[in-house]
Amino acid sequence: MKKAGKILLIVAFLFATIFIAVLFYARFDELELYEKRSSITMYDVHGNVLYETNFKKNIHWTDLDQIPKRVQDAVLAVEDKRFYTHIGFDPLRIGKAFFNNLIHQEITQGGSTITQQYAKNLYLSNEQTLQRKISEVFYALRMEMQYDKEEILEGYLNTLYYGHGVYGIANASQFFFSKDLSDLDDCELAVLIGIPNGPSIYSPLISIEQATERKNLILDILYEEELLSKQAHREAKEEAIELHINQINETKGSEQYYIDAVIASLKEQNISLDQPLYVYTNYDPQAQKALSDAIEAHVDTKEQLEVSAVVMEPFTFKVKAIAGGKDYTLSSYNRALYAKRQVASTIKPLLYYTALQQGFSPSTTFTSQPTTFQIDEKTTYAPTNFKDIYAYRDISMIQAIAVSDNIYAEKTHLFLGMDTLKEALLSFGIEDVEENPSMALGTTQMSILELAKIYTAFASEGLYEEPSFIDHITDGNGKIIYEKEIACKRLLLRDETLILNQLLTATYDPKNIGHNVPTLLDAVPNVKVAGKSGTSDYDALAAGFNPDYCVAVWSGNDDHSELDEAYFKTPKLIWRDTFNALYPEGGGSWYKRSDAIIEKRVDPISGKESSSGSVYWYKAENE
Repeated sequence: MKKAGKILLIVAFLFATIFIAVLFYARFDELELYEKRSSITMYDVHGNVLYETNFKKNIHWTDLDQIPKRVQDAVLAVEDKRFYTHIGFDPLRIGKAFFNNLIHQEITQGGSTITQQYAKNLYLSNEQTLQRKISEVFYALRMEMQYDKEEILEGYLNTLYYGHGVYGIANASQFFFSKDLSDLDDCELAVLIGIPNGPSIYSPLISIEQATERKNLILDILYEEELLSKQAHREAKEEAIELHINQINETKGSEQYYIDAVIASLKEQNISLDQPLYVYTNYDPQAQKALSDAIEAHVDTKEQLEVSAVVMEPFTFKVKAIAGGKDYTLSSYNRALYAKRQVASTIKPLLYYTALQQGFSPSTTFTSQPTTFQIDEKTTYAPTNFKDIYAYRDISMIQAIAVSDNIYAEKTHLFLGMDTLKEALLSFGIEDVEENPSMALGTTQMSILELAKIYTAFASEGLYEEPSFIDHITDGNGKIIYEKEIACKRLLLRDETLILNQLLTATYDPKNIGHNVPTLLDAVPNVKVAGKSGTSDYDALAAGFNPDYCVAVWSGNDDHSELDEAYFKTPKLIWRDTFNALYPEGGGSWYKRSDAIIEKRVDPISGKESSSGSVYWYKAENE
């Protein structure tokens, strides 16, 4: 027994020593409350702050004395009743949460205090690991030892995330209800308290039903804590949620996809994130707003359809804006960078460039009719046109690209040799290219960023550079530690590329109406552009450019399920509206012919010269 007593005494001494050491560490190891998860500041192309890990600078901050006591009490009642008595973590809350989760055999209740949640927001990620949870407790303990409760509560209320690019309960009040916190009724307050637990679920902009269910749960808690009278509780539960949206953030949080892409780019460049970084990006808020507004106008967040898009600057290959999905709150997965999908007929301009390089001209003809191709002794291939519509006569390359004729494309592909298109794709760094007949119809998979860089090479008159999100980076002393050098190389022949660019205006040329209708005739921008659309059973795309911008858009379902034909037009409309927003007063610019190129007025269907035809460009030496 004496031996057991000694062991217990030693164990108690060790625990006491560790506890005192932890408290000493928490008290004297200085913790900057508003500095730095990874200490990154990002700037847009105008030098304005795009993103900071310093929350207090990054958002509109509301002092605690400006947040009504009623609001503070309600938040504490729901999130952390013993906030003013615990030391950063709450053993009783943790035990209760563990017991409830054990009973329900699932995570139904969290044990984190407000201090822990704030610590996670400032310093940690959202990953669900034991190591992250232990770190969260240590950070919370340090906060409590070094700062008073009011500072912690103020920080927490200002860094709550509500989705849609909105941080802080005061900003959320303005965003959802166009009201100051002091003017909120009980129903509205309950809605705001409920959203941060799951913005992608409980935002009333996403699901009014889920938001109402969450609101009623919050009201029940407030009633149980005697913060609401019985009558007020009943009336608030009966009150319908009525929103009055005030767009605090014009891009609605869509810049977060760009921010994520910049952080990914930093990692790819092996730049340490454990140092102060001042990152000057290529992000253009006007371009992002143009793209985001177009997506919002044509994609319903309540439907399954997803979208990704890129706006890139020709001749520099700077990425000006991206959309990795229809709403970052719903999904942070960046489809623009990582989702590989079939590009369908948007591959055809690259095929026709290789044909122009091999001596074809815009007037080169093939017969458009149902055709079975003999690939080898055992293999045949019989592609079809959309809805089995054919010209049943010779058509020009102009007409083929205008109406996206698959038979013409396949004949070109096989005439040149299937390795020709494969080599062209490999030259752009497109991986996993399989040489087969269907390549000409766009069965190769790539991200919308990869497609955009091909089209930006067209827009850049054949010059090429890898796309970039970052212009340069400086350290805490102002020293440049990274700078992107724009050193475009010639990847495509200039004259053939210029001829192709003029050729790509055929897709909305009304004189191309023949056996079918030009594919972009129902989505013509207000400025002259080159463009091409594409559709498969599962994907829809549109891509195009002028010398100032390249815009590429994809839409489809994440599960690769068949795409309803009603959505085939969606990327075209987004593409059109983005260009229109980039040029609100029209104008724009176009390419100039070299001395080796002549223009001819031709009947675009036959490719023969015609005084009433349309203008296309030709190599002078071939005429």
